[in-house]
Amino acid sequence: MHLMRRGFPLPEVDNWDTGMLFNFCAEHDRMIRRANGEVVHDEMQRYHVLKEMEPEMDRRYAAGEIKEHKYREYKAVLKRCENLLGGDCE
Repeated sequence: MHLMRRGFPLPEVDNWDTGMLFNFCAEHDRMIRRANGEVVHDEMQRYHVLKEMEPEMDRRYAAGEIKEHKYREYKAVLKRCENLLGGDCE
């Protein structure tokens, strides 16, 4: 994780749980990538948008308004986001 290279205040390490430390590192790395001109997506925001769409996507698929392959693609992207975020999605 290399917290010191990311500017983490080491005296605070006992006050943070592992998930918080990973989030700190991930956000630091995203900030560096953005500063270098790279387009970086916020996976948590992406997950929330996809999750919010889920009831409507389920309804439209059940009604035959969405083709099966598109529905499966949507569900696969949602699952990848969940896996990427390691269950810390809510």
